Amino acid sequence: MMIKKKDRFETRSGKAYEIAGRWGKDFILSPIKESDDECLIYTPSEMEEFLETGHFKKVGGVK
Repeated sequence: MMIKKKDRFETRSGKAYEIAGRWGKDFILSPIKESDDECLIYTPSEMEEFLETGHFKKVGGVK
């Protein structure tokens, strides 16, 4: 799966994140909820694993 800026993902617990960009090869995920200011940083292999195991599911993005 190709992951790009503005793609949105949801965790099993229901928290929604958007790809804010990259830092080197790693993905930076920014929370959608404005009261949450904790960003996440994952390697491409971690993102792939999280998607395969269902930790994250893609919920949309901006075209």
